[in-house]
Amino acid sequence: MSDHPNQEPAFNFDEALARVDQDRETLVLMIELFLEHGPKDLAHARAALTAEDAPGVARFSHRLKGAILQFCAPAALEACKALEESAKAGNLTRGGELYATLEQEVHRLLTALRPILEQGMTA
Repeated sequence: MSDHPNQEPAFNFDEALARVDQDRETLVLMIELFLEHGPKDLAHARAALTAEDAPGVARFSHRLKGAILQFCAPAALEACKALEESAKAGNLTRGGELYATLEQEVHRLLTALRPILEQGMTA
């Protein structure tokens, strides 16, 4: 999408690799785990939001935040923090909007991580 508001890279590969002491195998493993669990946590956060379960939204966005931190993905991290903080405050009035931003950024991150996983598996 050329009209996508966020033109920044979804994550910083060099920084993410530096966080695991340049160990590509570890990074590939982390990517595998995130590709498996990230969408599940996102779905759980959405379900909690639909149920107006602020503690649930906070819990699943917090789990997602921990995973996102590994990849040096500032836009996804900020979106996650915003949703988590709002839910912790018991305020879900902007939850749908915050969730939509988080979902968009997590999908951008997943899309950016998949090719690295594919390269890592063939290396």
